[in-house]
Amino acid sequence: MKEWLSIASRLSLIKVDVRSEERILEDFIKIIEFFNQLREVNVENVEPLFINPAGDHVVREDKPRKCLDVSEVLLNTKERVDGYIKGPKTL
Repeated sequence: MKEWLSIASRLSLIKVDVRSEERILEDFIKIIEFFNQLREVNVENVEPLFINPAGDHVVREDKPRKCLDVSEVLLNTKERVDGYIKGPKTL
């Protein structure tokens, strides 16, 4: 199973810390078990659903309008770098 984790790590370009391997493997197993449960659901005679059944779909009409100037947008940001908004680091 650790070989599978090594392959997944390389494909996703995520470096896996050795201390986290066991927890990650447990999470992968839970995910696989969940999808295996979904395979057991009988969907025979069930039509695919491509819309939200919870209500009407209200779609606004797109109307062209003047965009904000970059300098106006940057006035409302906490951090900026070279004319861009600096956001939090994500992994």
